[in-house]
Amino acid sequence: MRNAAETKILTIEDDDFVREIIVAFLEDSGFKVLQAENGRRGLEIFRNEKPDLVLLDLRMPEVDGLEVLSIVTREAPEMPAIVVSGMGTIGDAIKALKLGAWDYLTKPIYDMAMLEYAVKRALERADLLRENRQYREHLEEEVRKRTSELMQRGLELEKAYKTLQEEVEYRRKAEETVNKINLELTMLSDCIHAVVRASDETDLIKEICRIIVEVGQYSMAWVGFAEQDEAKNINTVAAVGIEKVYLENVRMTWGDTETGRGPTGQAFRSGEPAINTDTRTNPEMSPWREEALKRGYLSSVALPMAGAGKVFGTLNIYAAEVDAFDHYEVQRLREVANDLAYGVIALRTREERNLAGVELQANLEKLQAALEGTVKVVASTVEVRDPYTAGHQKRVANLAKKIAEKMGLPPETVDGVYMAGLVHDLGKIYVPAEILSKPSLLADIEFNLIKTHPRVGFDLLNTIDFPWPIAKIVHQHHEKMNGSGYPAGLAGEEILLEARIITVADVVEAMGSHRPYRPSLGLERALSQIREQRGILYDSQVVDVCLDLFATAEFSFE
Repeated sequence: MRNAAETKILTIEDDDFVREIIVAFLEDSGFKVLQAENGRRGLEIFRNEKPDLVLLDLRMPEVDGLEVLSIVTREAPEMPAIVVSGMGTIGDAIKALKLGAWDYLTKPIYDMAMLEYAVKRALERADLLRENRQYREHLEEEVRKRTSELMQRGLELEKAYKTLQEEVEYRRKAEETVNKINLELTMLSDCIHAVVRASDETDLIKEICRIIVEVGQYSMAWVGFAEQDEAKNINTVAAVGIEKVYLENVRMTWGDTETGRGPTGQAFRSGEPAINTDTRTNPEMSPWREEALKRGYLSSVALPMAGAGKVFGTLNIYAAEVDAFDHYEVQRLREVANDLAYGVIALRTREERNLAGVELQANLEKLQAALEGTVKVVASTVEVRDPYTAGHQKRVANLAKKIAEKMGLPPETVDGVYMAGLVHDLGKIYVPAEILSKPSLLADIEFNLIKTHPRVGFDLLNTIDFPWPIAKIVHQHHEKMNGSGYPAGLAGEEILLEARIITVADVVEAMGSHRPYRPSLGLERALSQIREQRGILYDSQVVDVCLDLFATAEFSFE
């Protein structure tokens, strides 16, 4: 993680008052700030000082902001550039984003937390891009080395080269999967926050559609409500995305007719998600095929929005790829539709009855349950890839929860331990399946790859605003009390108590379960291990509570 004191931010702003406010805020946040009063001076400092991030206005004397942005993104394409402007138009914003701006903030900035969030998010993204580039360079070097070795094997060349190509392709797909899940998790988190903050139904629906398209990177999203007329028409409430005028050229209904047998009508009638895997060949898409293909909508999904057991609307999402919606993606998107339905119902109820505090709390608890459900869906993704550890995360979570309860920790902390246990091995999605299921001891390079999973899990979860420190717990669950663990070599109280609990539960469950490279070592040996390493590798109090749970038969693995 980048150190703020070592981060240089260049602020290019001709308004002295605004510039001084931004500089003061960033310096208070620990950053080193360089400042320029115009575009020409800004370019001089940029080239001489090579900052880590640039904040710039659009309207400036001598050299305007768009020209500065063009030069900055051309000469330092991996460096974040954020536009902070109060005089620009929508056209200026679009030009800035096309020229490579990473974000666009409007002045005046009433909440400086928005600026801090934009800066930190841009720096984190820049770090990730740099790490990905370094990883790709390392991977390319490994490919070249392996290819050179394979060329010396004569008759084995063809088979070995094919193996190498498959490995490269697997890693490419793994990276794509990680990026896709990261986008989806960010989208889910943003949607939940939008529901919590919402005060107007139409604005909420538009915001959810915007998040799906801009954060989730889908082609279009729209929400339709069922009309109770004789024709059973569907009324479009909001739409965001490429060629949303598409909806003005087509007619959809929720009745069992030709215009109601597409995904949207099916979702209304069945109350279940309806998927169009290929617009080109799906006969149920014939009424809309021509208009959809004009706009590149090759697949879509319709997700029901229900309240009081009745479907009142659908969330419809379109993609530019065939078969873009697999089972797990549909599950995660259904959480978005459910959250949106809760939000719409809550707003309507508030409008009708002036919701009391108890009713509002109930809706917030539903949203909390939706977030927990999302975590469980994500946890299942790892277990599908690794059948030998199927159920491992859930068993670890159950034991860790019981230990936390026995220790008398607050209920909210117990919940956090349980949720962290469910996803503590999420980072293993980045590890090739053949390594996870290898029936022999791992080579050093393979084990080193395994050891990256706490960090990968942290990176995936850190973008979500959980009410618990789940990302840190996952990051630390392989640390040891004597500092011999990984990835950071933390020791003693430097390790979160929740992570120390997960560590003990993880060891007991893993030793007591079958693995590809060895049979189960048995529960007694697992308990003997934590007893022997009490106070050395494992927290003494956690070990004592765990041993007592099994000794008194208060807990057993199902």
